[in-house]
Amino acid sequence: MSILEGLFFGSQVPFDEVNMDCPEYYRAGDKVSECRAEIIKHHPELAQLMEEYENAQMEQNELGRFHEFSVGVRVGAQLMIEMLKEL
Repeated sequence: MSILEGLFFGSQVPFDEVNMDCPEYYRAGDKVSECRAEIIKHHPELAQLMEEYENAQMEQNELGRFHEFSVGVRVGAQLMIEMLKEL
């Protein structure tokens, strides 16, 4: 595992201690759950397809988040290199 992956997945620093105290995040999650329940209520035959869709979407989101994270780390590293140059 690379350092970048270690930082992202939390094995380099204690990312498991990050506080997700963001009410908007939880409200959005509640809305997703409500919508899912409503879809399954009206179309119970779609339960398996919904689960596959959610899993695929989570995988895509995780890949996107990792890409954004890696770009941020690279920009930070470039900034550090630039700061080491003489004025």
